[in-house]
Amino acid sequence: MRWLLVLGIFLSLALAGPCGGRPYTLETEEGLLGGQEMSYDGEVLVFEGQACLEREGLYLEASTIRYLEAEGTFQGEELQGEIEGWRLRAKALEGKELKGVVLERGRLRVEAERVGLEAPTQALGVLLTAPAYRVRAEEATLTREEAKLKGLLATPCPCGEDLRLRMEEATFLVATGELKGEATLGLWGLEVPLGEATANANRRPELSSPLVLGGTDSGGWSVGLQDFPLPRPGEEIGRWGRRITLLATGLGVGQEALRLGFREDEMRVALQLGYAPGASAWAGDLFLGFSPDPPDADTPRLEARYTPSLRLENLTLKPFLRYAETARSQGPSLGLEGSYRYAHQEGPFALSLKPEALFALYPFTGYGPYLALAGGVELAYREGDLALRAAYGGRLEPLTPTPPFTWENRDEFQRLQLEGVLGPWGLGYTLENPLGQRLDRLEGRYQDSTLGAFRLAYVRGSLEEVRLAYAMPQPERACCQALWLAPEVGLNREGLTRMGLTLRYYDGCFAYEVRWQNTLKGQYSEATGQSLSFGLALR
Repeated sequence: MRWLLVLGIFLSLALAGPCGGRPYTLETEEGLLGGQEMSYDGEVLVFEGQACLEREGLYLEASTIRYLEAEGTFQGEELQGEIEGWRLRAKALEGKELKGVVLERGRLRVEAERVGLEAPTQALGVLLTAPAYRVRAEEATLTREEAKLKGLLATPCPCGEDLRLRMEEATFLVATGELKGEATLGLWGLEVPLGEATANANRRPELSSPLVLGGTDSGGWSVGLQDFPLPRPGEEIGRWGRRITLLATGLGVGQEALRLGFREDEMRVALQLGYAPGASAWAGDLFLGFSPDPPDADTPRLEARYTPSLRLENLTLKPFLRYAETARSQGPSLGLEGSYRYAHQEGPFALSLKPEALFALYPFTGYGPYLALAGGVELAYREGDLALRAAYGGRLEPLTPTPPFTWENRDEFQRLQLEGVLGPWGLGYTLENPLGQRLDRLEGRYQDSTLGAFRLAYVRGSLEEVRLAYAMPQPERACCQALWLAPEVGLNREGLTRMGLTLRYYDGCFAYEVRWQNTLKGQYSEATGQSLSFGLALR
C-alpha cells in the first residue's frame, strides 16, 4: 500500500539534527520535515507533535505542519525557531512563505510581512527596530552576517519621520549595527543628498542644532551658525568631522564681532573680526594664535603651544611647551601636568582617588617656577534604595599665587560634598572654599516618576538665600507630543535673588528649548543680569 511505502521512506531518512531525531521524517526541496506523529490525508501529509522543518540556516517548529506533496508546499500556524541566526516567530506558514514574522537578535527586532523559505532568505515589508533607529525597507535579503536592504528609510525619531535617511540600497552589518549606502538626509520637507553615508543602528546620532540665538546683559546677543556640518562620503550620520562656524557675537553691547571658523577632524582654524580681532589654528596637539588688539592684559598678542597627551593605564601625562606675549609678560614656559585615577569596589562600598599635579618653569624670563597640587577622594555606599556618598576635592598653589602666563594657572579651591539618597528622597551638603569665599549649600530633593522632581536649598555665601526648583517628569520617549517645564526661584528677607525658567516642547522627533535666567543678586563675583537662549536637540 502507498502509505506503507511512504512510512518506509520516512523511517529510512532519519538524519542528524533536531528534526532528524523525530520518529517520522521526509526530505523535501526546502529541507527535512519531521514530527512525532504522521498521518496521510489524500495528497496531504500531516506531521504532528513537535512538527519541524529544517535545513542549513533554518529551523521551524509547530504543533502541526501539513505538506502538500503535489505542489511541494506547506501549511502551519504559530511557528517558532531560527533562521540565519535570528530567533523567529511566525503566525502562519503558507506555501513556501512565512506570514507575520518577528525576528530577534540581541537588541535588534525585525517585523516582516512575509519571509521566504528558499535560500538566500528573502523578507518583504520589513521594519527593523534598533536602540537608535527605526528602519523600514521594502525588501531584505538575510544572512548570518548582514542584510541587503532595498527601498530603505531610517529615522532616529520616536514618532514620525521629520528626520530621516533614505537609501535605495543598503548593507546592514548585524554584528556592528552599521548601515551603509548612498543616502539622502531628510529634515522636515528638505532633502539633502549625502552620497555614500553610514549610520549605526545601535548608537544614537550626535545631532544638535547649529543655529545659535541667545544672549546676556553683559555679553550681548549671539546669532549665527556654530559647527555647521559639511558631510564627507562614508562618514557616520551625526559624527561629521568637517564643520564651519559663522557667528555674530556681542550685539547690542558695543562688542560686535564676527567669528569665522573651519574644522576638519583635528585641524581647526578660526578668525575673529571686529571686537578683539585675532586668528588661531589647531593641528592636533599644536596651537598657534595671534591677536593684534587683545581685549585685556592677559590675552596673548602672540601664542604658540604644544600639548601632547600620554596615557598609561590609569596614569595621564600632559607635557606642554609654550611661548606667549601679553601686555604684562612674554617668554617661554615649559611644564608637565599629570593625574592618576584609582578605583576600587568591594561589595556595596566603592573608593576612588585622583591625585593631580602641574609644574611649570619659565626659562630666560627671570620668573620663579609654578606648582599646583590637587586631588580628590570619593567614598560611596550603595545597597538597595540606600546610597551614601562623601567626596573631597581641592587644589593648592604652594609656590606662586599667580603664574606669569594665565594658560597654566589652576586656581585654588576646596570642596566637600556629603550626599544621601533613600528611594525618592535625597539630602546633600556642599562646602566650598572654607578658608576664602566660603559657600555653604544644604539641599533636599524629592523625585517621583509621576509628580516630577522638587528641590529646596539653603545657600549661604556673600548673602543668604533659599532656592526652590521644580522639574516636571520627563515624557516617555513613545509620547509623540509633550510639554516640559522647570521653574526655579531664589529669595531672601529682602525679596527675590534670582528667577529662571526652562521650557521644552517635544514633538515626535525633536526637543525645542527656551531657557531664561535672571540673577538679581549673585554670590560673591557671580554675574548678575538676564540671559536667554534657544536650543534644538534630537529626542
